[in-house]
Amino acid sequence: MARRGALLAALLLGISACHDPGEATVQEPTGALTGGIDLYSGIPQDGIVLGEPSAPITLVEFSDLRCSHCRDYGLEILPAILERHVRTKQVKLVFRNLAFLGSSSVQAARMAAAVGMQDRLFDFVDRFFRLQARERPVITDELLLRVASEVPGVDAEQAMAQRDSPEVAQQLEAARAEAAALQVRGVPALFLIREGQEPRRLRLTSMSPEPISRAIEQFMLEPRPPG
Repeated sequence: MARRGALLAALLLGISACHDPGEATVQEPTGALTGGIDLYSGIPQDGIVLGEPSAPITLVEFSDLRCSHCRDYGLEILPAILERHVRTKQVKLVFRNLAFLGSSSVQAARMAAAVGMQDRLFDFVDRFFRLQARERPVITDELLLRVASEVPGVDAEQAMAQRDSPEVAQQLEAARAEAAALQVRGVPALFLIREGQEPRRLRLTSMSPEPISRAIEQFMLEPRPPG
């Protein structure tokens, strides 16, 4: 049984990770972004954490907002994980933004972290990914302000002013340090964590939620270590 659980959790790498896709130079969007409005409705958010604080399992995602594979994970896999495991209070999510794909990644990461100070990081990330699914815009202050302004309850101007705050810098540095400790080399990178156990890495085999969901279910069935 232990071997079977390990196999489910250590899924063979079947899709690429983002490293350096380069920059696109297309015209900025002019319309309001739509879609995913109710995706996080009713789920507690606290900075980089989404879900019931007492949930027994934590799913940590290392991501870069400029990464197309991170975008696909966020739009194709994450919604099912939210419904099956986060809304049922089995799992809480932690978002770790690495921002290693150039200056545009850094711009987007700082804005996401600043919006997260208003407890709406996951909504911002979702809207940003939906925008990237439609087109590959140049990342500008105007664009980031526009995306933030679409998130209900967010003071976009306040977020803009807090992008270079010590709190934002500390959050991004903490993500880099944790990624280094876990030997993360590409994104998206996913880890299951339960108190008293070592983090367990999940490697995506496809853009289907089923392997991730099965790994979570198996992880929940495993006995906790003594002590």
